[in-house]
Amino acid sequence: MKKVLSIVFFLMTTLCTFGQVFTDDLHVTSGAGRTTDYTQKEVELKRVGGSRYKVTFKKLAPMAYKTFGDFEIDGVMSKVDAETGVTTFSTSATEGKWVNVTSTAAIGGVTEGSKSTLTSFTATLSADKSKFVAELNFMTMGSDVSVVFGKQIDTAINTLTTADDNTYVEIYNLGGVRIQHLQRGINIVRTANGKVKKLLVK
Repeated sequence: MKKVLSIVFFLMTTLCTFGQVFTDDLHVTSGAGRTTDYTQKEVELKRVGGSRYKVTFKKLAPMAYKTFGDFEIDGVMSKVDAETGVTTFSTSATEGKWVNVTSTAAIGGVTEGSKSTLTSFTATLSADKSKFVAELNFMTMGSDVSVVFGKQIDTAINTLTTADDNTYVEIYNLGGVRIQHLQRGINIVRTANGKVKKLLVK
C-alpha cells in the first residue's frame, strides 16, 4: 500500500512540476489591425497547486518575424464541468510577465521580467486533455494585442474566399497595412486568381 501511495504521489508531483505543453496554431492581432498567423506554436499549462495553474505562451511574437519571448500568466484557476469533463480556466491577474526575452523584443519595449497589462484571459481544456484553446488580450507599448491559440479564426477575409476567381482574399489600405473590411476611399485588393487592383469605395 505504501508503494502504491508513493507512486501516486510521485506522479502528482511530476504533473505539477513539468506541466503539459500543447502545440497548435496561433493567431495574433496587434496595432492598427495587423494580423499574423503562426503554426506550431507552444503553450505550457503547468499546475502549481490544487486548482491553480500557470499558463506560458512560448516564443510569443506579437509582431511579424519578431519573437519577443515567453509570456507567463500566473494565478490561473481551473474549474471542471462535471457533465462534459471540460476544464475552463480564468484569472483575476492584471498583468502577464515576459521571460526568456529575445533581442528583438526591445522593438516592442519588452525586457526580461517586464510586465504587460492583461485585459482578458479565458481557456478550455478538452475532457481527454488533448486540446487546449486559449484567448487573451494584453497591452504593450500602448497597443492592444489579441492572441488566440488552438482555434480557427473566421475573419471577414476568410468569409470572402470562395471558388469565384474575382473574390477578394486580401485587402490593404494605401499604407500597405492589411485590413479586415473594405473602407471608404482607395483599397488595394488581391483576388483569388492572384490579381491585385485598386478599388474605390465611396
